[in-house]
Amino acid sequence: MPVSAGITVRLARHTCGTLLAFLKVHPKVAQAILRHSRISMTMDVYTHVVGDSEREAVGMLAELLEDPLIG
Repeated sequence: MPVSAGITVRLARHTCGTLLAFLKVHPKVAQAILRHSRISMTMDVYTHVVGDSEREAVGMLAELLEDPLIG
């Protein structure tokens, strides 16, 4: 199956859910933003675990992207 270069609505929703979890947004708020009727849909399907190592890696990536020599 060929890989599509486009961003689907489904992918955008998963990204949104994961970013909300990364930002430590309360799950009920994330549920409202994603417009899910059940919290289990938000937490089990659309939110992916973000641990300390992932937070650290994203922080380093953000610093790199903010570096005036790179950007």
